[in-house]
Amino acid sequence: MTAARRWARLNWGLAGLWTLLIAPTLLWWRDSVLWVALMSLWANIASHAAAALAARAEEGAERNKE
Repeated sequence: MTAARRWARLNWGLAGLWTLLIAPTLLWWRDSVLWVALMSLWANIASHAAAALAARAEEGAERNKE
């Protein structure tokens, strides 16, 4: 397994974790600053998904080099 694939899996896993945290944020922390919490979760989901896609692109570039 290449380093790019490991990074892609890590980032997809973290994106999934942040996605799972949406439900507790809405259910149990609804009296908190909900807007900030949702935006923070979304920022984490989007950044990890983007990093995973970038790692996949890097893996494809490495494969094409060989």
